[in-house]
Parts: sequence; structure tokens; C-alpha cells
Amino acid sequence: MANLPILKSETVRIDRPPVIALDKRHLPAMVALSAEAGWNQTGDDWEMMLAAGNAIGMTAPGGHLIATAISLPFGKTFGWISMVLVTASWRKKGLATYLLGQAIEALEAPGLVPVLDATPEGAHVYRPIGFEPHYSVLRWALDDASAIGAQMPSAVNSSPLKKAGMAGVKTYDRDVFGGDRGSILDAIFARSDGQARAANRGHGYLLSRDGRTARQIGPICAEDPAVAIDMLDQALKSMTGAVFVDACDHQNAFADHLGALGFTPQRPFVRMARGRSAPFGDPGQMFALAGPELG
Repeated sequence: MANLPILKSETVRIDRPPVIALDKRHLPAMVALSAEAGWNQTGDDWEMMLAAGNAIGMTAPGGHLIATAISLPFGKTFGWISMVLVTASWRKKGLATYLLGQAIEALEAPGLVPVLDATPEGAHVYRPIGFEPHYSVLRWALDDASAIGAQMPSAVNSSPLKKAGMAGVKTYDRDVFGGDRGSILDAIFARSDGQARAANRGHGYLLSRDGRTARQIGPICAEDPAVAIDMLDQALKSMTGAVFVDACDHQNAFADHLGALGFTPQRPFVRMARGRSAPFGDPGQMFALAGPELG
């Protein structure tokens, strides 16, 4: 990593607010900041990330939270950069760049590769500082899952995932995702409202969680597209309201099925890693993300 470009802190305005560590006391302000940006995170999401990683931020002179960033170590190889946010009135002052640099340093100091899911606009910022693209992801949205739930066929390839099955899910996820995010998966499973699924044969699982504006389905990992599709269909049976699925573009059959169900494309992302061109894990078994903030 020594030959990678670095973020120069001296390019940031010298009158920037100091960086502070964030904790549960800041949860209401963190939720307000992500809601201002139109993002889907809830207080439970922020609390989950606080527990799993290192959250930093900046406050205005009056104490109001104006910027955040989180680094999430996922095992001994790589970590995630998440929730780089700046409130509207403080943008274009170098705060996001500075916090991003701090998050990169927090991961690279113990030898982890920083990874993130970037918007196309963000990718133009990350590439000059050494982030290389791996594969693309597209967010699909459904306005009301209850409109299609009754039409779903009976389960063929999956069954409800029970808590006892989470040990196997986490082992499988380490192989497919390439890192250890066991605490994140446990937290998402606890919020799956009985809609988590597991493959009947071989390996595969689906989790979901509530969101501020829509329910997020994911991660979805499976050895076969038919299993991923079956798990999605069965999960949708008991869902109501808006739903998001952040699907990997290379899973063509799965994406086609989302379109056939009435999901519509919303916004793209690209997975990127700093100083590494090869993806981690096995993208061939990845169908949907936990969300761009979690991988």
C-alpha cells in the first residue's frame, strides 16, 4: 500500500472542525444526517455499525453533528468504508475528503484493504486515490410488495432460516463475501421478521431488515440462481410496503426476475477496493448486497 496515492490533509481548510469519536449519544443526529441525504438507514442501522466499527464525525461550533464516516473491519484482509456524509450547509469545504482519509488510515494501519460501494459520481473521486473497480450493482425498488406476495409460487428450493442455522450462514458468507461480517449478519437476522431464508440443498441464504423508507432485502448469496430466486419469492410473500434489492449486475437471471416482478431500476453502484483489482470472495455466488454501507 505504500505506493498508493494518499489524501493530503494539508489541502483541507485549516479551520475545519476537529474530528470526534461518535457513540450512541449521537444516534439521533446521525439518523437525521442520513435522512437529510435521503438514505434508508434507521437508528438500528447506525447502532449496528457503531458496534461493529469505528465511527468518527465533526460538529459545528454549537455542537450540531455535520459530518460522519465509519470504518468497518471485516476480518484480517479488508474493511468497509461507510456513511461518509456531510450536511448540506457544510459541503464543498473538504470535510468529506478529510474524513474519508481518516477512515482509509484506520483500515490500512492494521493492514486491511479499504473497500466500498460507490455511486458513479463517487467513483470519479475514489479512482484517483487508488480505488479500483470490481463489479457493478444496481438498486431495484418495488413500491408495494403486498401487491405481488399472494402470487408467489410455493417454496421449492428454500425454507425459513432459523437462528440455529446462522453459524452455517456465517461460515458460508466468509467464503462468498471474502471477509468476516458475522456480527452484522447476526444483527440483520434479528431484524428479518421471520422472512430470512436458507437453501434446502447446498448453500444459500437471504436476510432482510427494515429501513427508513423501504425494507432492504439482502444479503442474498447462493450456489444457484434458482435458489436465489426462490428465496426472494418466498421472502416477498409476507412483506408489505416498499422494498429495495441491491442486485449484482452479473447475475442476469436474477435481475431479469426482479424486472418481471415489477421492480424498477433506481441507482447504480460500483464495488471498489484501494490498491486491489481482483474482487474478494466469490462474486459468482453473490446476488444482492446487505446495502452499499455494509457490502
